[in-house]
Amino acid sequence: MLGAATTSSVGSAGSASASRMTWMAAGAVQLAARAANEELARRGGNLAPGETIDVERIYHHRPTTPLDPETGQVTGDGAHVAYICAAMRVVAEVDVELGLTRVVWIGTAQDVGKAVNPQAVYGQIEGGIAQGLGLALMEEIQTRDGLITNASFTDYLVPTTLDMPPVDAELVEEPEPDAPYGVKGVGEPPTVVSTAAVVSALRDATGRELTRVPVSPDEIVGL
Repeated sequence: MLGAATTSSVGSAGSASASRMTWMAAGAVQLAARAANEELARRGGNLAPGETIDVERIYHHRPTTPLDPETGQVTGDGAHVAYICAAMRVVAEVDVELGLTRVVWIGTAQDVGKAVNPQAVYGQIEGGIAQGLGLALMEEIQTRDGLITNASFTDYLVPTTLDMPPVDAELVEEPEPDAPYGVKGVGEPPTVVSTAAVVSALRDATGRELTRVPVSPDEIVGL
């Protein structure tokens, strides 16, 4: 039985980040669904016509080992750790005289564990790449005399759909044994990988080291 929840009936659980939803929430849903099936199998055959089963239980993601009180680090084998692999190729156009850049194509292959919803997985990968593209070429907090000078989206640049290149993504499924359904986090890895891949493409095109992000036109020109 499913019940509709609203923001007024449930407490705040924090952000949907760090693989907290598909990995952690799915574990609780999986346990609840299994318990419901077991209860139906045990009692369903004895029900009279029109009789219902009313059982209420609460399930949560299995606890991990506690934090070390001195270091704050997770101890033991219960941490949410799943190693993923991702490869990315970036094709970029660079005007070495004006310092202008344009990313024209990105190809990537990523281990996603198990793609429960492939369309959503592709969307997360593209969204992560958009964030990485912004970090590589646009996003930077600028200050003067201790004040932020680009405090609005008028001045603080972020990628739009017009800045995004075509993305060809291939999903590799190597299930994580300790995760529900074998899933792994997929949204954050492409953010990290795409930033490095874009800067690597610009290094290859210009021959310059480019040791910081976002890469500015002055750095490409060599000023």
